[in-house]
Amino acid sequence: MSGGLPLLRNRHVAAVFIVVMYALMGALLSALSAAVLSHGSAWGWAAAVVGGFLGAAFGVWRIRRTPEGECADEDNA
Repeated sequence: MSGGLPLLRNRHVAAVFIVVMYALMGALLSALSAAVLSHGSAWGWAAAVVGGFLGAAFGVWRIRRTPEGECADEDNA
């Protein structure tokens, strides 16, 4: 892997970063859509939690689906 953030060259740290970013995006989009559709704050929090879990699950699914050839090898970095 050439370039990128030096911290994210470690594949485990990069995997955690990807899952956290998908979780945050899922929580944000769910909370915003709940805020637009209903005016109750409880619905917004519930949607943010569910969106965060779904986003994290999607991130884990994407990481597991990545072909071995595309995964960076720690010895070659």
